[in-house]
Amino acid sequence: MKTKSIYIIIGSVVLLFIVLMIIGGNFSINPEEQSTDMSRSSFSSKDKKAGGAYAAFKMLPELFYKHSIQVVTKPFARTYEKETELKYSGNTYILVANELFTTEKDVDAMLEYVSPGNELFIAVNNPDPYLAKQLNFKVVESDNLQHHKAGVVQRYEDTAVPVDTSFSYEGMISGNYFSGTDSTTTTTLGYNYKNKPNFIRIAYSRGYIYLLLNPYTFTNYFLLHKHNVAALETQIAYLQNSAGNVYWDDFYSGQHSAQAGDFSEWQVLMRYPAMRWALWLGVVLLLLYVLFESKRRQRIIPDKPVFNNTSVEFVDAIGQLYYQQHNNFNLAHKMILHLLEYIRTRYYLNTNILNEEFVAALSRKSTISEADIRTLLQMMHHVQLEGNISDDYLKEFYKRIQLFYLNTK
Repeated sequence: MKTKSIYIIIGSVVLLFIVLMIIGGNFSINPEEQSTDMSRSSFSSKDKKAGGAYAAFKMLPELFYKHSIQVVTKPFARTYEKETELKYSGNTYILVANELFTTEKDVDAMLEYVSPGNELFIAVNNPDPYLAKQLNFKVVESDNLQHHKAGVVQRYEDTAVPVDTSFSYEGMISGNYFSGTDSTTTTTLGYNYKNKPNFIRIAYSRGYIYLLLNPYTFTNYFLLHKHNVAALETQIAYLQNSAGNVYWDDFYSGQHSAQAGDFSEWQVLMRYPAMRWALWLGVVLLLLYVLFESKRRQRIIPDKPVFNNTSVEFVDAIGQLYYQQHNNFNLAHKMILHLLEYIRTRYYLNTNILNEEFVAALSRKSTISEADIRTLLQMMHHVQLEGNISDDYLKEFYKRIQLFYLNTK
């Protein structure tokens, strides 16, 4: 009991320590919230840090005639399968992430979504290779680095509309650009700081796909710098402001590696800090339970030996005692008493009247033939009538009883 109490105390202390860490972490001031470092931008609609997209997400309703923005937290293929509205025209889907990790099923669903006349806006540093193959474009990768002084990071130019605007800030700059596109379906809309095309529109069936290789234009740090909010307005201006449904993707911004097969619901749970802490806490408690409760508290109980036929052993013991004294009648009488008691307790038969009815009942229950039982009863009757029992008769009587004990069922 003392050992168990010690284990319980240790487990409680560990649990209390973990809870205090969680509470302390929630109430402490996180230096990252005040930092302008964007090297690990999340592009999440809930992230208020420099690399988050909270400001852009909050501005979108004003740019789409005050439509509410629907947040998506599952892979595109699954969303497209469950959301029937995506199968019709009049929808806009915005996806912002550092790198786009999709499956072929996701890309096929995206193209199927665009076909009826929908729009898909993708702002990433590195598009998915399968998507590039399907849309026939190539991307040249370059370094993305943090600016330490204000400089042009994004420029917009559209030959169809007289727009030529540049935006700058002291944050991350994206160096990737498009090196090969299909001129029959692609329109260049913007350039990076190297004056290389990084913003294009691709016509696909009756819809459009917008690809921007500079997701930092959606970050809080960029938009809140001077008048950079106009950059978001310029990008969104190409989309339908009268779209019936506007979707913001918050799934791919949390993906940091290629998806392995079908997406698991556990990945969604692990993306939320509170749920992640709860799961880890559950794992720790389970490990503590396994560690402290796996020890056997009781010694192994040894197997009991199989009992032998005690009736036979008792008869042997009594027989040895009386045989040594040469009191054959008493020995035979004791053997008869013990045999009758054995029949009464084992087969629940009345032994007061040893008639043919008794013989048939005992034979049926013990599986001994009626002839053998009659012989045994006759020998018992002979012992009770005779006062003197010879050694040979006693041995024969003992053998008969032994056979009855050993062969009974």
